[in-house]
Amino acid sequence: MYISTQHVPDAHPVDTAWVDRALSTAGDPLGTLPGDPLGALIGRPLGAGDGIMITGWSAPGPDRLALLGAHLGSAPGPARFMQVVGFDGPRSQEWADAEEFASTRRLWPATRDIPGIVCTLRLRAADNAVTIVTLAETADAIDDGIRAVMSTTLLPEENPALLSRPDRMGVYRLMHADLPIEGSRA
Repeated sequence: MYISTQHVPDAHPVDTAWVDRALSTAGDPLGTLPGDPLGALIGRPLGAGDGIMITGWSAPGPDRLALLGAHLGSAPGPARFMQVVGFDGPRSQEWADAEEFASTRRLWPATRDIPGIVCTLRLRAADNAVTIVTLAETADAIDDGIRAVMSTTLLPEENPALLSRPDRMGVYRLMHADLPIEGSRA
């Protein structure tokens, strides 16, 4: 699966017509992009600002990230909140290898058993930019996940010079979820 992300302006906290407007733009009305949209996640920020739409695709295309993995958490769902963490590209292959090692060997093991975590998706762009999407039953579960990640100790094989802080992070109330992630309960 391939994933595209886009900001959605006017994410109103009461009038949810913006969700339907966003969904109407999820496909490719001109038929110029490869693949069909498979579904979407749409989130409204917990504070002020733009919403976000994450669309799944059946084929690669411009500005689409490859789904590297979907990891199930301990919660059955449904997911009500979403955290999106972004590491902008371009990034070196050495950085990408270090990120993958940290994500799979240290960070996912530290968060997978947190009550309320439903699923975590790891996405990578052609320039090694990475986006991590965490779906959770509660905002508290996302907060617990942040604390767990920040409390981990680097493994002996990790080089701290290759690890960096994210370029952005947002927490959203999940307004729409119909993205079929293999094995997820989102």
